[in-house]
This record gives sequence, C-alpha cells and structure tokens, in this order.
Amino acid sequence: VRQYTQGTLASHILGYAAKISNEEYQNRKETYSQNDIIGKTGIEYILEEYLRGKKGTKQIDMAVDGTITAEVIEEEAVAGSKVILTIDSKLQQIAENTLAANVEKIRNGGFGHAYNAKSGAVIALNVKTGEVLAMCSAPDFEPQLFIDGISNDKWNEYTQGERSALLNRTIQSTYAPGSVFKMATAIAGLESGNITDTEIMYDTGIYYYGGSSWRCWSYTDYGRGHGSVNVSGAIKHSCNYYFYETAKRMGIDTLVKYARYFGLGSKTGIELVGEEAGMLASKENSQKLNKPWYGGDTLNAAIGQGDNSFTPMQIAKYIAMITNGGHDIDVSLIKEIVAADGTVVSKSEIEEYINKRLG
Repeated sequence: VRQYTQGTLASHILGYAAKISNEEYQNRKETYSQNDIIGKTGIEYILEEYLRGKKGTKQIDMAVDGTITAEVIEEEAVAGSKVILTIDSKLQQIAENTLAANVEKIRNGGFGHAYNAKSGAVIALNVKTGEVLAMCSAPDFEPQLFIDGISNDKWNEYTQGERSALLNRTIQSTYAPGSVFKMATAIAGLESGNITDTEIMYDTGIYYYGGSSWRCWSYTDYGRGHGSVNVSGAIKHSCNYYFYETAKRMGIDTLVKYARYFGLGSKTGIELVGEEAGMLASKENSQKLNKPWYGGDTLNAAIGQGDNSFTPMQIAKYIAMITNGGHDIDVSLIKEIVAADGTVVSKSEIEEYINKRLG
C-alpha cells in the first residue's frame, strides 16, 4: 500500500509506484504477484528491494459452511525498511513554492520583460557533505494518481509537450551555464599562474582575437567596457573581456582540467535513474561531434558558451565546491536505511546496491 500524504511534494525525488507490468512480472515471478505495485521512478524505483518488505503466508482451514476452524501462520510477513532522505521537508516546500512563484513572475514580466517560462529547477546542497536539502523540478506531478492506474487524460497532461511533468530537470536536462562558469575560468587561470589576483586588465569593450572582434556584454548594452578590472572585479561585473584574455593565455586544455575537477560534464552519481552527463566544451568532445576546434571556441568556452551544457545538479555541486574551499563532495539523497528489525543498513551495502541498480 502506498499513500503520498503531501500531494506533489518532492514528487521527482520520491518518484511513483504503480501496478507491475507484465515484463516486470516475468522477471520477478519468484517474489511478486501479478497484482503487486512496484516502484517505477525516483527513490521508489531505486530502493524497491528495501521498501517493499516480504510477504507472509497464512493457512486458513474452513468448514463446509465457510466457518474458519483454524489459522496457521506458516511464514511471518516482514515490513519494508524505513528510508530516511537528506531532504528537509520544510525547505523542500519553500523551494517548490518559490520556484512556482518565480516562473509565474517571469511569465508576467516581473523581472523587467515577460518571457514564456514553462519550467524550472531548484537545488539546495549542504556544501560540506553534498547532502541534498531541497531539490525540485517544475512542473511536478501527483504520485498518488499512479497507484490505481492513472487516467489517459492525466497521463497525456503529464507527458506531452515541452512541460513534461515527469522529466526531472535537475538531473535529466542540460543547459548552457553562461556566466556562472566564469569562476571556473578564473580559478583555472589563477591556479595555472596565467593570471594573478592583483593583475589589472583594461576592458575597452571589444576584444580582438584571430582577426575577429569579441564584444563584452557591457559594450553591447551600454557602448562601453568595464575599464580597469582585476579578477575579483571581472567576476563581480561578469567581464567577458577579462575571461577572453585569461582563456587565450592558458588554452582550452588547462581550462578543461579544472572544470573537470569540479565535476562539470560528468554525472554526479546521485541515487536516481536518468542522470545526464552533459558536455564540457573541449577538443575531445568537439572531435566526437566531428567539429574542428578553433581558438574562438576557447574564448566561447571560457564564458560558459559553446558546447558547454550541464545539469542544474552539476552546477550546484560546482558552486558548493567553490564555497567549501575546493573540496570534492558526493551528492547524495539517502541518509539512512533502517530495516524492520531496527538494524541500520551499512553505508557500504547501500553504495554497492545503488551502483548495481544504476548500472
């Protein structure tokens, strides 16, 4: 039996359970019956073996008139394990409410211009441990509707068009990072010695490279550059000019080395199915796309454009690592699993099980 008492709250984390399919049943006849429900997505799917418990067997003797004459329990039923997530439910609710409000605000021009916003994602991490405190994707869905068989109308609403509610945009969609990537460029430049924290560059608004002119956003918007900036000022003002020069000095391979350290372009390993790896702009990935690599591609990559495409979860991990001083973290949703008899499942057992489940 499944009851989701909080409606749509954390729907993309929890996932949903529904009647076992014929294919699933054929593969699990030993432990499932044709009328069982089974986890299909999210934590419901990943931790199915822990959540479901074990059926018991009872023998009932009846007289001819239907009177029960004896009951013998041949095998006791075992309750499923208790799964404790890292999610703060109150923060999760705030995140979902705020996301919905901001999508609506964007649609109504509340930030200066109206855009046809249809979806979004929010992630909050513990920057020291990598524990996910809140994680939501809009639009969301009602897990309870799947238990007794979802209607065709609701299924179509959830799955058709750009607003697919079953898509977890925090890990299954990738986006160009834009200027948040510039911090990786700055760190790569500083660590490799190609820039220092005191060096001043003068942004005229137009950067000349390879016979082409590359404009800083301030020139496009205001007809002027940012003037004299050091690395902190370049980050503060999001100065393209500064990061173009930094990228030209160090080259794409150095930038890629440090971006990879932050996990950009790689799966985080969160305990959910369907996570995308995204793509880090590099000569290697350009070759996979059958595209030559030009110097201008290095400049584009340095400001978070070009082939750079990451999941919101990767960006959250990257920001968390910058915040914690550069220490790597393992992004995680599962805090603890407690068996029916009260014993706590070991971290190593959970990790081995998750790795196998995720392939």
